[in-house]
Amino acid sequence: MPIEVGIWKINDSIKKVTFSPIESERKLEETLVKDLSILSEDFLLIGNQIQTDYGKFIDMLTIDEEGNLYIIELKKNQTPRDVVA
Repeated sequence: MPIEVGIWKINDSIKKVTFSPIESERKLEETLVKDLSILSEDFLLIGNQIQTDYGKFIDMLTIDEEGNLYIIELKKNQTPRDVVA
């Protein structure tokens, strides 16, 4: 089941921020490569679209200040269950 996240702008009043889906995984990846702090201030981008020994590609590979590696795989229009499967 997809998870819905809401964002509200709080000024003199509270208003839910409307959004529309990003047009493609590629656009999302380009945005994150330009500003990885959207995901975490601790991430340093090692590379994107990195080919594995199995002929597949990792969308993004990052490392944090403690040396932990993170593989970021972007999916559009798939539920978490579909992605894991």
